[in-house]
Amino acid sequence: MYNFIQKLIKAHAEYEKENECCGLIGLNNIKEIQVVPCENTHITREKNFEISPKSFVEKSKGLEILSIYHSHTISGPQPSEFDKLSARNWQLPFYIYSIKTKEFYLHFPENYEIPKLDERDYVPDLRNCFRFVVDYYILNKILSYFELNFALTKDGQAYSKDTVNIVKTFLKINKFKKIKDTENLKLHDLILFEIDGYFSHFGVYCGDNQFFHHEEKFLSRKTYLDGQYFDRIHSVYRHISCI
Repeated sequence: MYNFIQKLIKAHAEYEKENECCGLIGLNNIKEIQVVPCENTHITREKNFEISPKSFVEKSKGLEILSIYHSHTISGPQPSEFDKLSARNWQLPFYIYSIKTKEFYLHFPENYEIPKLDERDYVPDLRNCFRFVVDYYILNKILSYFELNFALTKDGQAYSKDTVNIVKTFLKINKFKKIKDTENLKLHDLILFEIDGYFSHFGVYCGDNQFFHHEEKFLSRKTYLDGQYFDRIHSVYRHISCI
């Protein structure tokens, strides 16, 4: 487990494992990530959750709310149809942890309001390098909405096998093709960077020998594709509409 958001959600879920836990994920006014537990007020808490409007207002005071989290006690982490409807009503991603399978699922609703690309704050999974390139392609109308688990995990600096499979699914369903000639990049090319032979970071080529990306501990930004980055290129993919 590489991000503390997952660690805190799991701890809350395991503490209340007989019932679904729930809470908020947000940024405070000095851009610190906050994971805030809330009371589950649903009448059948063992298989549903509800955050009262009063509790939401109180708990979200002073925060930019990025996501709502909850647990599943008797099923996997995949969002139910009710979860998807609720996420759409809240217009917020739902971060779900399964007590049964010990797995996470991060669902973004179709009506999620994508934040601006430049100078966004880094938040594991919710605003990381992978979600950044997805948002880039959607805002540039290269991709339309698609369902995918955006909860990623790492083994050291490299992405885990489960995350590799998520990325492979993303490339396949969205019709990206691998490009052999990495020295002649085109606008909108997807760049995967590596550490020790394993890909660990995403960026999008934006012309003039620059790429747009979002590194951990930094604001999202454009960076020159100089030697230190060019030598770390693992692979390049091009969307079928750009070929």
